[in-house]
Parts: sequence; structure tokens; C-alpha cells
Amino acid sequence: MTYKPDSQVRWIVQHYSATPIESDFTAADIDKMHRQRGFREIGYHYFIRKSGEVETGRDLSQPGRFETGAHSQGENSASVGICLEGGVTLAAPNVGVDNRTPAQIKAQIALIRELLARFPNAKVEGHRDMPGAATQCPGYDAAAWWAGVAHKAPTARPAPVVVQKPAQSERQGWLTRILELLASLIKGKRT
Repeated sequence: MTYKPDSQVRWIVQHYSATPIESDFTAADIDKMHRQRGFREIGYHYFIRKSGEVETGRDLSQPGRFETGAHSQGENSASVGICLEGGVTLAAPNVGVDNRTPAQIKAQIALIRELLARFPNAKVEGHRDMPGAATQCPGYDAAAWWAGVAHKAPTARPAPVVVQKPAQSERQGWLTRILELLASLIKGKRT
């Protein structure tokens, strides 16, 4: 793990997971996908599910420093990454779209406000607008969207509920239980 001082954060980068909005995904699913691509763990700091539930990824729990992400090549040591579930459809899996749910948008706004309190010099940008990026992600103009939201007074609502990611041993325990269940189901069909 590499940590950088909070003062280095220049961007809060918005992403989509490039997963079909018709299916459900969790931070654990994205973590697995990223590990399969050779990452140490999930590359984002936060993952916002369609329900608005905010799950944690890379470490931001230590005051004054943040864990370097793996979400925007060239800017990881100066940015925090927020990923929203979805961004594509089953019918058009290679076309990025803005299919955020109202619950996601509410959680996203609250999370960005919280992060800007910690990183006051950061700019909100979409992955596609980062230097050197060649992507459609996040499927909308995040900077323009945020400019339209930022001037509005925050609504009186609590901060987003952040669900801490399970420890590696806990994730492996879940995986083991799932594999055992699948094995028993397969075995049951053969007999």
C-alpha cells in the first residue's frame, strides 16, 4: 500500500463500473474483477450501488493521508476515485450511458460534499476528462453535472452510510461457502 498526503489530492474522479444496470454488482465483485486484471485490490476508494449504499474500497480512513488508488492512470497519486454501479446496458454493453439511479445520485452528492470538506482544493471530474484518458466513463459530463449541483445548498440529510469492505479472510470465507453450496447443488442434480 502506498499512501500520499491529503494535500496532493487534486481530483475526485467519477467512474462507472461498466456493468449492466440490469444486473447487481457489489464492491466485492469489482474487487474480484480488478484482482483478475492483476490489481492488488479494488482500484476505487468508494463504490456506490444502485440502492445508494456506499461501499469502501481503497483506504481513506487515516486522517491526513490517503491510499493511492488504481482508477485513473497517471493521476492515481493525486485523486480519489468514486465508482457507480452500472454505466452500460445489456443491449449496448459497449456504449457508456448515464443510468445512475436517484438513490445513487443522492449518495454521490453527499459523498462528494464530504470529500470536498476533506480535500477542499480538489475538482470533481469524470474519468473521461482526465489527462490522457481514452474512455466514455462515467457516461456523462461529471464536471458540468457537479457545477450544476455544487451551488445548491445541501439538503438536510445524513451523510451516506458507508459499508466497510470485509477483510480478506472474511471474503474468502464467503467464497468458500458459496463454492460449497454450488458443489452441493451440482452433486444433488447428478444423483
